[in-house]
Amino acid sequence: MPKYLKIVVPLLLAGCLRVVAQGTAFTYQGQLATGGSPTTGNYDFQFSVYDSGTNGNLISLLVTNAPVGVTNGLFTTSVDFNNGVFTGPARWLNIGVRTNGATTNAYTYLLPRQKLTAVPYAILSGSASNLLGSLQAGQLSGTVSAAQISGSYTGAVAFTSISNTFTGGFNGTFAGNGGGLTNLNGSMISTGTVADARLTTNVALLNANQTYSGANTMSNWNNSFTGSFYGNGLVGWNTVAGTTLAAMIDHGYVLTNSQLVSVTLPAANIGDIIRISGPGAGGWQIPLTNNNQSVLGGLLTYNNVNWNQSSAASANWEAIASSSDGSRLVAAVLAGGVWTSHDYGTTWSQASSLPSSQWRAVASSADGTHLVAAVYGGGIYTNYGNTWGLSSGTSSYNWSSIASSADGSKLIASMYGTGGLYISTNYGSTWNEPLGTANWQCVASSADGSKLVAGINGGLIYYSTNSGTNWTASSSASAAWYSLASSADGSRVVAAVYGGGVYQSLNYGATWTQLTNAPTGVETVACSADGSKVATAVTGGRIYLSGNLGNSWVAQTGAPSTNWFAATMSSDGSHLAMAVGSSSGTGSIYVSQSTPQVTTATYTNGIYGSQGSAVELQCIGGGQFMPVSSAGQIWGF
Repeated sequence: MPKYLKIVVPLLLAGCLRVVAQGTAFTYQGQLATGGSPTTGNYDFQFSVYDSGTNGNLISLLVTNAPVGVTNGLFTTSVDFNNGVFTGPARWLNIGVRTNGATTNAYTYLLPRQKLTAVPYAILSGSASNLLGSLQAGQLSGTVSAAQISGSYTGAVAFTSISNTFTGGFNGTFAGNGGGLTNLNGSMISTGTVADARLTTNVALLNANQTYSGANTMSNWNNSFTGSFYGNGLVGWNTVAGTTLAAMIDHGYVLTNSQLVSVTLPAANIGDIIRISGPGAGGWQIPLTNNNQSVLGGLLTYNNVNWNQSSAASANWEAIASSSDGSRLVAAVLAGGVWTSHDYGTTWSQASSLPSSQWRAVASSADGTHLVAAVYGGGIYTNYGNTWGLSSGTSSYNWSSIASSADGSKLIASMYGTGGLYISTNYGSTWNEPLGTANWQCVASSADGSKLVAGINGGLIYYSTNSGTNWTASSSASAAWYSLASSADGSRVVAAVYGGGVYQSLNYGATWTQLTNAPTGVETVACSADGSKVATAVTGGRIYLSGNLGNSWVAQTGAPSTNWFAATMSSDGSHLAMAVGSSSGTGSIYVSQSTPQVTTATYTNGIYGSQGSAVELQCIGGGQFMPVSSAGQIWGF
């Protein structure tokens, strides 16, 4: 149904009262007619404000008042568009109406829109000279004179534009984080603490880790320092747990790995220092492979070792063993007797109480006072002092090899073809057989007798880590295993294949690797207590020695090429003895010099130190280093 809206009196009541108390609402009165007649009922009214009488832009939100009561066509309602609508420019009121609740019907709008004008008090409030209350900053335009903004500002004033500029002097206290300030004069900072991040990296910080690339002079003798120091001979120590190390100048390294640690020297200038300390069981080596490096010094070496033929009688020497210091030797002749020496093999005496037999194996305690010898087709004989005796229950067996613990109390012996492995824990008084019959050819023991290895000629190598109670076949290939030697702790073992190569185990005999740089065609092996020094010999050829775990070998030109059959060395590897077998009885025993050989030379392959050794190397120019101090035995190769 058509509706006609007739405006009677629009009152902006807010303008009739004090502006400061009234807010933004105003009262609107009007007359509503339907079909030209005043109507009565409830209606929905919708109000909005535009910036033009026609079209234009909607300035306000839509304000809907519902229901609004109409009586005889008259109604009164309050309208509030809130702030931001009446800002000065002309405004037109748009009014729509519909029956209350007819939400599906569209509003009927009064046209044209009504222009809104001010009432007297509203006009009065537009004059700033009569302003009571607050003036919105958005109402200001133009420039405010400096005289009007002087004074004190107790509230927070934020200048957020990066285009702000300030000229002149400033007095008083300035607070804040100072962000965005530039060109500050640092000399004017008199209190407070400057953050570390604001300081140059050349400034020493109390609680920070820093690196100074420049030269610093500390001239006060009262200075004290804690920690590691590097440069100009000051060497700080670093712990290295791995097996490889690229050393740096003016550094010291403590090598703790149980395996061999390989150290590479850096390029260095005259005076630069590198220190190596080797508490780890594996020892250390420095291969000289970079930039034509070398070491000049007096080091232990197997280069040009002097070998002397001993006074031992010409015979078919079959076996030989030594005390830990190499001074006491025991040797056996196949189809002969047993001989001993107490002066590094210079003189020999035969054990007259022993028969002439097919002696095949001998062993010695570390001090050389407990000896044992075995006959192929006979028995095992033990000696303490000068008395030899046949061990009970060992007669008439094909004994092929025997080994002793350091104190001589624990023994292991092998039979070839007629029996197995035999263990004694009481100096050979009684024996038990943990493994059965095989062509057992060779055995070896750790110093405490708990780590044992045994090889079969044409079979495998077996090992035990509990004094022979239990045995395990190793990963070795089936071969003619002919000779075994063990380090004192049993962890390193070397083995010779008859007419073949030299093999090494670094895990008590569990796994084996052929030493590819070692000679082939060998028959015997021996090693030092730490396993780093190894001796072998080619049947009908030369003796070969290694001072670095078999990585490199030196042919012993000071000894003849002959039928080497057995080898032994002292625990430190400095004293060696080799036995020559000869079916014609013309064999002999050769020994290396009776004092450790120190040779001053230029070593180009490398140097080696066993556990407990240390060296301080100083560069003397041209890639050459010189040991200026050392501890323990340092070997050159």
